Amino acid sequence: MRVGKRFGGAALVCASLYGCVTPQQQSNKPLQIVSIDVEGGAAVLFVTPEGKSLLIDTGWPAGMGGARRPVAGGTAPAAPAPASAAPSSADRIVAVAQKAGLRKLDFVLITHYHVDHVGGFSELIGKFPVDTILDHGPNRETPRANAPASATQPVVLYPAYEKLIANHRRQSLKPGDKVQIGSLTLTTVASDGEVLGNPLPGAGQANPDCVAMTEKPTNGGEENARSVGVLMTYGSARVVSLGDLTWNVEKALVCPVNKVGSTDLLLVSHHGSNLSNSPALVHALTPRVAIMNNGAQKGGDPETYDTVSTSTGLQRLWQLHFATKGGAARNPAEPYIANLTDDPDQHSALHISVFPDGRLMVLNERTGFSESYPSNTNPPSK
Repeated sequence: MRVGKRFGGAALVCASLYGCVTPQQQSNKPLQIVSIDVEGGAAVLFVTPEGKSLLIDTGWPAGMGGARRPVAGGTAPAAPAPASAAPSSADRIVAVAQKAGLRKLDFVLITHYHVDHVGGFSELIGKFPVDTILDHGPNRETPRANAPASATQPVVLYPAYEKLIANHRRQSLKPGDKVQIGSLTLTTVASDGEVLGNPLPGAGQANPDCVAMTEKPTNGGEENARSVGVLMTYGSARVVSLGDLTWNVEKALVCPVNKVGSTDLLLVSHHGSNLSNSPALVHALTPRVAIMNNGAQKGGDPETYDTVSTSTGLQRLWQLHFATKGGAARNPAEPYIANLTDDPDQHSALHISVFPDGRLMVLNERTGFSESYPSNTNPPSK
């Protein structure tokens, strides 16, 4: 790998993040990905060289996020943030989209209907034009017996979401479905609790980690298991994003054979939760670079750090936040963490450039530090 220099100012951001290149370089322009800090929620923006866009998930409703997230069971936070406090998830998404030169979002993919993924949608769609909605279909999660439904639960959020998208194009994805977004191809590998029936071309390898894999008794809510998971291809580069897909559904996807194949870039599932990210999945995908979209106190579990960091061929794990549960021993070094504290949250993003030949570059918005990774056809020297 090649370690980048430290730079100050927006010139680097323009040059390396939004494709400000000479005409001679246009044929090799990268796909741009921004892992937006929505304080433990999820929101990742993809922009192709043609200016086509995809947003995966929309973060929290205004006034929620980080320490203000719901407690277990979906009950509302005790004290919402003041309106004048940190910008909302939707505000952060709009700011990133505008900085990328977008006037609309061509596609918004809602992986599932938990509040940290769909909560910012109503505010976002009122502030920024959206064309097509992708999802897994109807909500599948109901409140626990004898527990009143709260405004943060899918049974309440989903009907409101349906009303908001009534006049938009919508596609509920099934395993095997493909969506073309400029030069970016999405292949659905999991949706609504189902996975691919057959391995993708080049996949199908036996998975030795399946032998020791036992199922987990909990999934953190049925909607997690229903998450839309996609393989994204851009040239020869492969990117995997599985939402909050859970351990037991991962098993169906990669056991007894790996139906997905290898990947260059892995967006670590479920904010780095140990309810997901089985060794059978992560080690089968053999990512070269992994991005963990965690919060300071949400996700970033030590077990997941161990699984990802020991994956064969991994060159670097980056995180949106320092994970307090892991301590210094189970977090990357500071240059590879976008936000070191959530008091206050620094709101810094991670920016990833994915080149058609599989080369990658990741930049830490907080510091301007970047690191580049060669393609698989040109592996780093030992």
